[in-house]
Amino acid sequence: LANVLLDEVDKELERRSHAFCRYADDCNVYVRSRRAGERVMAPLRRLYGRLHLTVNEAKSAVAGVFGRKFLGYAFWRAGGMVKRRVAAKAIRTFKDKVRNLTTRVTGRSLKAVVERLGVFVRG
Repeated sequence: LANVLLDEVDKELERRSHAFCRYADDCNVYVRSRRAGERVMAPLRRLYGRLHLTVNEAKSAVAGVFGRKFLGYAFWRAGGMVKRRVAAKAIRTFKDKVRNLTTRVTGRSLKAVVERLGVFVRG
């Protein structure tokens, strides 16, 4: 549903020749400066408003690519290359869920635990 609704956002960003990456309702727009980023945010807020959506200000920022997380990944530059890794918070969340699914006091059979764990790991 998000992809259908936000297609208008994609078209507007393409019309303005912005580099961007969107997955469902998560979106990063890449510009050269903080000032350019702030100029992009205002029309995006208006466009989201026309679509009866709100921008989550707590999760939204005008910031550099490095040091921000996107879709559970962290990015950094090393030796002229861009590197990525699974963000620490995503790893903690994954481990907590696995611990919860594999707790030994539930009275479930090993087969049931393995099946539930498989569903979680595969998504």
